[in-house]
Amino acid sequence: KEVFRVLKDEWGAGFQSFISEKVVAVAGDVSSEDLGIVDLHLKEEILKEADLVLNFAAITKFDERYDVTLGTNTSGALHVLNFSKKCAKIKLLVHVSTAYVCGEAPGILMEKPLNLGKAARGRSNVVEVWNGENELVANRLHQLHSQNLTDKEITSAMQNLGLERAHYYGWPNTYTFTKAMAEMVMVESKGDLPLVIIRPTMVTSTLKDPFPGWLEGVRTVDGVLVSYAKGRLKCLAHKPEVVLNLIPADIVVNAIIGAMGMEFAEQHLDLIYHLSSSMKNPIKVSDIHDFMFTFFTKHPWRDRHGKEVQVAKLTNFSSMACFHVYMAIRFQLPLKV
Repeated sequence: KEVFRVLKDEWGAGFQSFISEKVVAVAGDVSSEDLGIVDLHLKEEILKEADLVLNFAAITKFDERYDVTLGTNTSGALHVLNFSKKCAKIKLLVHVSTAYVCGEAPGILMEKPLNLGKAARGRSNVVEVWNGENELVANRLHQLHSQNLTDKEITSAMQNLGLERAHYYGWPNTYTFTKAMAEMVMVESKGDLPLVIIRPTMVTSTLKDPFPGWLEGVRTVDGVLVSYAKGRLKCLAHKPEVVLNLIPADIVVNAIIGAMGMEFAEQHLDLIYHLSSSMKNPIKVSDIHDFMFTFFTKHPWRDRHGKEVQVAKLTNFSSMACFHVYMAIRFQLPLKV
């Protein structure tokens, strides 16, 4: 991976031996009990030696299949928790969540555990909700398979189910709902295990470490940047004054390490940390627009033929009504013709 470039340059020929002394990759699956570790001797060694567990595993697509997202984001988090509780030397479990577990709540959001409250919909606690959702998923999958539907049809049905359940409980999408439920289930089930929950906002490329601009994959706001650079994005419906809550990846990592250090030093247990930028360094949508135009004018994207892609300022629509009129005239009418 490109992220290791600085270490490779520093260690040269000794890089592989350096990494092998520090890092051991273990095949597994958080959606399975005991993290899907097959080697019993290895599992026993981990349970005997591990004193700190960090859970980064998550599916971040807003509309992924409900069974898949629930299995990783919620059940997976609980599997990590249960595995951590078995570790003989465990001192701390760090769970990386998202600031958007708040759903669409207005105002200042406090660093406090989530309360299922009215969202329980008649159930007594979040574990009951989680068990009920697992049962619902199993029944719906059985029903879909009995109808001899194609894989594509089953996937579409399970995506719709996820959005339906999220809206039913008061969250805007499957991702934020399953991450919120994970937090609540973990707090409910942790017992005496020290737990820290990290809630970053939209994670973007690195600011400084190991070098500026590193990013793997295209997520959140990155899709807009790439589409604009390639000349595919010509217009956008947005309010220029809206603040985008962006946070560089290396600041997220540094903050997690800092939070871990605080927990070990001060023993402030069961804390939640928000990692965001909007209060101290607000970046508006209009700023992003200006940054994109300036950067890709000076450093244009090259297409597969090596030709530079020329970009122009985006056409901005301040209302969805204007946007729909534009789409109808610019695209729907010509397509019908």
